[in-house]
Amino acid sequence: MTKELEFMLHMQRLMFEAETLAVEYGVRDKFVSVLFAGLIVENSDYEQKLHAMYSMSVQDFSELQEVLDFLDSAYQSDQKDNLNDDDLNNLLGGTGVELQ
Repeated sequence: MTKELEFMLHMQRLMFEAETLAVEYGVRDKFVSVLFAGLIVENSDYEQKLHAMYSMSVQDFSELQEVLDFLDSAYQSDQKDNLNDDDLNNLLGGTGVELQ
């Protein structure tokens, strides 16, 4: 068994475990989860392919959209936090706005 396959099987077990925990703690009806895990693998033609799995525990599309909006907002925020002063100076260049 390859390390990649071993990893994916372990991730699958963890996804099942998350759902089992919700049942054990009696919060299954309140549990909201969207889990996604995968690996990008390269084939012999140097093409990349995503091998992935997912598990969703949402009541409806509206709840799923809320989770996706939250993830998008968190990602955007993380990207802003990762900008250093040089990046900001480059973005602000020519605008007359200066960092203090």
